[in-house]
Amino acid sequence: MKRPVARTTAAVTEVVGAVHEAIEEISASAGRRPHKAHRDGRSARWAEHRAARRAELIEAAMAAIREHGPTVGMDQIARAAKTSKPVIYRYFTDKADLYRAIVAQTAGTLLQRIVAALEGVTEPRDEIAAGVHAFLSMLDEDPDLYRFAVSHPVDDSEDVVRDYTSTIAEIITQRLRGHLITHGRDPAAARPWGIATVGFLRAAGDWWIDHRDDMSREQLGDYLTSLLWGGAAGVYAMGGIELDNRPPEYLFPKLDA
Repeated sequence: MKRPVARTTAAVTEVVGAVHEAIEEISASAGRRPHKAHRDGRSARWAEHRAARRAELIEAAMAAIREHGPTVGMDQIARAAKTSKPVIYRYFTDKADLYRAIVAQTAGTLLQRIVAALEGVTEPRDEIAAGVHAFLSMLDEDPDLYRFAVSHPVDDSEDVVRDYTSTIAEIITQRLRGHLITHGRDPAAARPWGIATVGFLRAAGDWWIDHRDDMSREQLGDYLTSLLWGGAAGVYAMGGIELDNRPPEYLFPKLDA
């Protein structure tokens, strides 16, 4: 039986490059504004200290979010950092600058998780499962941080969210593109397919994060994977490839008679 082949080297390079570029852009949007500094020992030491202190304050803020939830305030963040708000504002322009940095770090972590989960995976269904479970694992482990990142009303933070969702869509698009080309299909269909997949996962994740008692993470991951694979398998079937697109029986149990 003919099987889908692995991604091409060009596709791998394109995906990895897109991720690195996105992480750099996300970091830049987190309030790191360019400045002119004298290239002497003092300015270099200050820049190093400032970067280290910013990182410490971001970690403290994230700890405060985990403790107090996505509506955390600056007083709670200052207590978690064992400092005062005026000290925090030495390293961040304002509250929005700190919040952008938190969103950027959260988005970068999610991107890195998904890329790591997909490393070495080449079978289409396995790719879907790896990406879905990587996404849900972060929601499960850091629900309040995820809520903060996707819904906190801070200027420019929505741009950061768009950056990371666009990059995840690009990762999916490039993988789909490679598979479509391999099987002689127009790769233009890959882009809306990748974008729709991200929207599908995010909508399901936003629901599940507030209804985790209704379905386990593993069950939801298998459920979403099965739904996504049901459509994908149909595309491969057009090329004469025999694939099983049936979901696991336990996901759709029969009603008692």
